[in-house]
Amino acid sequence: MSKPTNIATPPLFASLPGVTALALALAWSGAAAAGTETRPPSEAEIKSFESWFSQRPGAGTLRAGYDIQRGEGARDWTVTAWAEQPPQRAAWRLCLARADGYNYDARTQRWSANGERRQYVWLDRSADCGVSPQRVHLKQELGERDIVTVLEQQGAVLQSARLLFAGNTRCAPQRANKFELTAIDVTPDRFYQLTYVSDRGGNAVVTVRKRARELTAWGARC
Repeated sequence: MSKPTNIATPPLFASLPGVTALALALAWSGAAAAGTETRPPSEAEIKSFESWFSQRPGAGTLRAGYDIQRGEGARDWTVTAWAEQPPQRAAWRLCLARADGYNYDARTQRWSANGERRQYVWLDRSADCGVSPQRVHLKQELGERDIVTVLEQQGAVLQSARLLFAGNTRCAPQRANKFELTAIDVTPDRFYQLTYVSDRGGNAVVTVRKRARELTAWGARC
């Protein structure tokens, strides 16, 4: 049976024993709703998922991330693990990987597939897509050229968005924080929404207008 592979963790989060929390930052980006509390996986949770996954038929090398959160006032945590499939090379430097979701039932202490799937994207020049320290959750389908444009320009978009932070009372205190892109979404009117997670906790969602290959920060909320 193949052993789990540790992969580089985004610098915003510390590495954990066993399976590295590959998509930890991505999981945190999904918890933007007010009153939602998040936390990293415990060593026991990681080992539990490793053990359960390794016993599944055809289980190979495991690369996993975790999404752990609970609503305001809730006692119990919702624990989801995301097992990533081998990455695929797309056009240009684009790499794609899909991950299947598994939920943990604390009452029965069992894991089960939840039928959900995520897609992650990143840029890497190596033929096998390498081991990226930063996966980005692609929440809606986009053309490969559009994904590459967003990934290439997201740093400049963030810098220009810092000016918008100054005009938002919740964003202003985070204006000088270090951020990493964790998710890409598309609004009904075809604006991009880029979610960034701060190294000091919290996140920022930047609305982006696209004209040809030019991206412009259009609005921000934190």
